Amino acid sequence: MIIQEIQATTLYSYRAEKTLTLSEAITACQHVLEGAIGLLYSPQACTPVRLAPDSTLHDADTKEVSLTNIFEARIFNENCELRWLNELDGAGRAALVAESKISAAGFEEINMKACDSLEQRYLLWGEKAKNNNAEGWQRLAEARIGKLDIPLTQTIEKERRVYLRTLEYLAVADDYGNVAVIEERLVKLEVK
Repeated sequence: MIIQEIQATTLYSYRAEKTLTLSEAITACQHVLEGAIGLLYSPQACTPVRLAPDSTLHDADTKEVSLTNIFEARIFNENCELRWLNELDGAGRAALVAESKISAAGFEEINMKACDSLEQRYLLWGEKAKNNNAEGWQRLAEARIGKLDIPLTQTIEKERRVYLRTLEYLAVADDYGNVAVIEERLVKLEVK
């Protein structure tokens, strides 16, 4: 039986003061998203990406990813997560979630809540496959899903798997003292 440790923490939530394009949201948060990776959702695919120092997003082929058909994005590092949702013609709502006070141009703090955090892991499908030779990327493959290139610098040893580590935030959710997950933040990809 695995018992996970629950940690007391404070969760800070921020939102953009106006609608932004995904590019504008990333630029506003670039300094807090250093070294971030992300998931971009379009009608065609969920694309793993890496944030470059110039605020552009790159895929496993190290090409800049076009943001024109993206309807949702989650870009994260161990400090915070930027969430963006396309609402109309490439502009939409942007929010930041972090365990510490941060500042980003055009974002305002909307909530600070004392809560408990619980670490979770989601297994990514696929086992180590022949790499695509892009530095800082690893390839996973599985017959049912094909190949998936992920932004991961860690080496995947035989018999090891890749997980998406998240934090769930727990707090009292009603007048009766019931505790619920009030938020989840993506943290990083790791090999276990």
